[in-house]
Amino acid sequence: MYFLITNDVEIHSIPKNIQDPAIADEVHSTGIPRLLNLYAKYDIRSTFYFTGNYVELKPESLDLVKDHGHEIGCHGYTHDIDQAFDIMSYDEQVEHLTRAKKLIEDVVGPITAFKAPALRINEHTIKALETTGFKIDSSVAPQRFDGPFSFGSHQKLKWLFAPRMPYHPAYDSPFRKGNSSILEVPISAAIAPYIGTLMRINPALFRILEKYLFYEAKKTKKPVVFIFHPTECLNDIPALNPEGEITRRSKSYLEYMFADKIRVNLKLKNLGLPSLTLLEDVIRRGRRYGFEYISVSDFASMYVPGVP
Repeated sequence: MYFLITNDVEIHSIPKNIQDPAIADEVHSTGIPRLLNLYAKYDIRSTFYFTGNYVELKPESLDLVKDHGHEIGCHGYTHDIDQAFDIMSYDEQVEHLTRAKKLIEDVVGPITAFKAPALRINEHTIKALETTGFKIDSSVAPQRFDGPFSFGSHQKLKWLFAPRMPYHPAYDSPFRKGNSSILEVPISAAIAPYIGTLMRINPALFRILEKYLFYEAKKTKKPVVFIFHPTECLNDIPALNPEGEITRRSKSYLEYMFADKIRVNLKLKNLGLPSLTLLEDVIRRGRRYGFEYISVSDFASMYVPGVP
């Protein structure tokens, strides 16, 4: 059984609810080292997905992560909601992927894994990934339901019908099986997502979800795929957001209330060292259950269609 811890490295400030270049210093000096120390303690190999605009600010983070034995992947060029993959054309996606991939590969060499910012993709994404030389995607969370609590909710409704096991998506829809060369390694979910945000907001609900996902993995050999962010390790909220204001990103009042205001206030729970304690508990439970912690590309290299 395999457990894939994935880490999204970006310049999105949780307290401010916007992209903030100043946060890159905190992520590099505090967030990433805290995670690397924790993973080293348990001899874990994971995958770190970097946005291109973070790499422009702190390219040395890539070497730091790679030197600790972890995989480097791409998280697009920017986490800006106005440049999400689910609202971009094929040509725009190719442009973004090419730009971000080059920034990363100029530092650490070839990469093959991609995860879309906010897991937002559309019918052009699979072909765009092939065109730009990617082999693996992890942007689908089967049977996860966010409702109004995240952006791109219309496309994400298609998650409800997506395959739960790893699969090769169709060219015209990443949410069903097809004959593309891209391997989709789905993010673990069952209505609620198996991510650091839920772990911090409601540890009890997270544990219930985890028990189901662990049982499913044992029965079907499906890998458990977890998402965390180095920004979750940062806990000096007054310093990160001295004005205490939550930026409105959406023009829609409904999205602003749920995806911005309510969601951001919830996401402030258990930031910093408490998040690391909760994450360490997850790692310990996984180890006791018998999981092996590997990177996304490690799993892909062993994947054989139809063989659990």
